[in-house]
Amino acid sequence: MLLILQLRFVRGDQYAIALALLDEGQLVLGVLACPNLPFTSISGGNPNAFNGEVGCLFFSEVGQGTYMQSLNGSSPLKVQVTAVENPEEASFFESYEAAHYMRYLTSLISEKLGIKAPPVRIDSQVKYGALSRGDGEIYLRFPRKGYREKIWDHAAGCIVVTEAGGLVTDAAGIPLDFSKGKYLDVDAGIIVTNQKLMPLLLKAVRESLNEKASSL
Repeated sequence: MLLILQLRFVRGDQYAIALALLDEGQLVLGVLACPNLPFTSISGGNPNAFNGEVGCLFFSEVGQGTYMQSLNGSSPLKVQVTAVENPEEASFFESYEAAHYMRYLTSLISEKLGIKAPPVRIDSQVKYGALSRGDGEIYLRFPRKGYREKIWDHAAGCIVVTEAGGLVTDAAGIPLDFSKGKYLDVDAGIIVTNQKLMPLLLKAVRESLNEKASSL
């Protein structure tokens, strides 16, 4: 993990330093430091090509909402996921890492939803932070067969999004369970979005996974 962060730092890519606190398996606190994330929205843009102020800190406590401030120490701002309910108006995030998603599957889901915008590819848990403040509406993560999700790759981001009004579930719509050790017991993948889009997204995911299974 440290080597991956160092490589992303050297390349000037997005990366996050993530901390989460679990109490008997329940998320109670999360912090995401995103040194290369622009402080203003990256909606529709390239997160690695920005000339303004960069560096964001997101922090959440259960029941208290999600806040963002610059790494220079600006006053915290409360953030919220978007209220977009028409999937044609939505944009989505996916990973750069080839092992973390199946492009044909996310493309099929996007097509079913009628999403017009191309995906925004961002490294690490920065996607959670960006979605929590409304830079996009959907994050899809469908790892290739054999990949096991680790709790430290999602815990901080999960509470940052949920406290901002979003939802984080597995492909069946079940909330992530962080109480079973270092690996997440997830079925097929992880989806993140706002509450209004979640029913449509789950339907598109279910249909796409069924089509994938029937083609094997």
